[in-house]
Amino acid sequence: MKFPITRESLQEFDYAKEQEELKEEENQKRLTQILEIICKDFKQNMQSNSKEKKYVWRQVSSVNHTHLPQFIEKLKEIFIGCDIIIDPLKTYLIIDWS
Repeated sequence: MKFPITRESLQEFDYAKEQEELKEEENQKRLTQILEIICKDFKQNMQSNSKEKKYVWRQVSSVNHTHLPQFIEKLKEIFIGCDIIIDPLKTYLIIDWS
C-alpha cells in the first residue's frame, strides 16, 4: 500500500495482491543488493581478473532461480557488451569481456 491513497483505492484493496506486490518489492531489493555486492567484488578483484578478461561469481544460489532471467538482464545493463554465462548447474556465473 502506497500513501497517499485514495478512497477508491481503499475500496478496491485486495490483500492477496498487496502481499504479492510486497514480495516482488522485496525480491527487487534483494537483486539490487546482490548486484551491488557483485560490482564491489568486481572492482576489488579487477587486477587479478584483467589478465583472463573474465570475472567468476560463485554465489548464483543466492538468487532465486525464478528471478535469474531478470537478474541476467540487469547484469547486462551494468556490464554492457559483456557475455554473461551461467553454468548448466547454476552454481557460478561468468562475466566475460574478452
